[in-house]
Amino acid sequence: MELKNFYTALAAGIIFAVSFRVNQIFDQYFVYSAGISLLFIPAGVKLLLLLVGRMPAYVGLLVSGVYLGWGIWPDKELVSVFLFAFNGLTCYALVAYGLMKVLRIRRTLDNLRYGHIVLLSAVASASNGFVHTMLYIADGVVITEEYWNKSLAMTFGDFMGCFVTVSLFHTAVIVFKSLKVQKYQ
Repeated sequence: MELKNFYTALAAGIIFAVSFRVNQIFDQYFVYSAGISLLFIPAGVKLLLLLVGRMPAYVGLLVSGVYLGWGIWPDKELVSVFLFAFNGLTCYALVAYGLMKVLRIRRTLDNLRYGHIVLLSAVASASNGFVHTMLYIADGVVITEEYWNKSLAMTFGDFMGCFVTVSLFHTAVIVFKSLKVQKYQ
């Protein structure tokens, strides 16, 4: 592994863990049920880090996700915790990479538009919400009768987190670029 990739993985893992801990501050306002928040900022951080950091970020996010999951679910087997983290991350990665190809979003993200952000956020959140809730059912965290309301709540929370995070990042990049252009005129 190149040193740059190691640092990317390390930074992604730390940034994700910090975003998760910061999001916990708002749990009293947004937690819907165990493992489901109606505003889940780490979902947006995860999407953003995957878009920017690619595979090295994936590795760091996976390690961080397992670490955080172990803290949330200490009574679960490590395999279950790994599957929760792996599923949540892989849904986002597959959607991000797939939609980047379909929408012809360049690796530099210089042609990323708000419409892309909405679509990336919605599809990644929906795939994660529905698949992740199935894992919760299989592991006894959620009962089968709650599937639709739990998966829709997770989808909504992830979407809001993705949209807020990636939109703020996108806006900051636009502002930075315009300030840079003004400086040289």
